Amino acid sequence: MKKSLIRTVPLLLVPLLLHPAWANAESCAETLKKVETLYNNTVDSCGQDPASDCSGLLVRGTHRADPAKGQKWDVWNPSPKAVELGTFAASYMRADGISYEDPGMSTQNGYLITPRDLVRDPETPVHVYCAFPNDAWTDFRNDRGCGDNKNTAPTEAVCQAMKPPVSTPNAWVAHFTQYNNNRQQDQLQCGFNMRNPMSSKERVDAFRNFMGARKVINSREFQTQTELRLGNPKTDELPVLAFFYSDQRGLNDALANQKDYKAKTGKDRNIIKIDFPRTPVAKASFSCIQTSTPTEPKFCDKYIESSTWVQRPDPKLGPNTWSLTVVPTACGRAIKDDQTDRMFAELYNKHKDDQQWREYSVNGGSLRRQMVCHLAAVYDGKPVRNKPEWNLEPARPYVDQATAVAQHCNPY
Repeated sequence: MKKSLIRTVPLLLVPLLLHPAWANAESCAETLKKVETLYNNTVDSCGQDPASDCSGLLVRGTHRADPAKGQKWDVWNPSPKAVELGTFAASYMRADGISYEDPGMSTQNGYLITPRDLVRDPETPVHVYCAFPNDAWTDFRNDRGCGDNKNTAPTEAVCQAMKPPVSTPNAWVAHFTQYNNNRQQDQLQCGFNMRNPMSSKERVDAFRNFMGARKVINSREFQTQTELRLGNPKTDELPVLAFFYSDQRGLNDALANQKDYKAKTGKDRNIIKIDFPRTPVAKASFSCIQTSTPTEPKFCDKYIESSTWVQRPDPKLGPNTWSLTVVPTACGRAIKDDQTDRMFAELYNKHKDDQQWREYSVNGGSLRRQMVCHLAAVYDGKPVRNKPEWNLEPARPYVDQATAVAQHCNPY
């Protein structure tokens, strides 16, 4: 349902709202200005509506379908899981301490969603159903991705329905940090409900609590993005603000998404480069795509020859530790830093639904760090990447690269 025509609009955004309809083509500089204004707009609310309606960036990292694998989808339309739940996942970032280091999910491209106050007919806005200060494994939750996580023994309700209710940033942080030593911490968190028939004040308070809680944990959880669930749009009706890429590896996919979106919807959308912050106190920066045609990168057709779960004894982790035995292809063993994300994405897509993987992290926890360590480390003059098999254990802690190398790619 669309909002009433009578709305209280923050003064900062008035110049943007007077711009012609977004379906019309605009210059990259104009799109860039909108993106930067949204990111730097740190209002507490949008008049009588949540701050998500007029400030910050709604970000979704994407993977293109691979026809060779029988896959067929458009990145801007709801996935089969989103159709099942009735909502899709995105993250939220803003200049005032709501940040993370990459788009997540082992990708370097995606799109930005136009917030509600900037959507103009004939496009239809999407609605925020709930907001989690940290990635929350929402694909495994009921209540449209906002409620109980089926992977956990306790029952998680939306924060306002917890007993006692979690109704302030401090209450959320206290609830979250009680699970500091639990591998399922992110799955045990609650999300702030923002759905009708809540009042405007209740929705404003819910998103304010989400922002406040994230700011408290941002330094600790900087490697993990926030997570919102948004109502599914109709096919080809998602109000895309811009496509983006975060480094050169994602540019070709962003270009392909832009081309497909134009072909399917008739709408022109620009591509913005996002340089995500490198530290929790830094800010993201944005720029327009270079006009020169990029050189087609050379990637491996296949990075992993085989990967199998085995149980092995480990002096630090115990006698029956799950280990993923990985045999890279010859091409995979020879890659440089610019292809590590693609290699890990192949591993992730193969094993993301395995219980051994999901028990520790939706993104594989320290598995990516261990994999990169095998590519980078050299011991006694012998590159670790040349070992016949790489053994990666999801139970190992996430550490920085120097520590991983110092502990022979087996952090503990």
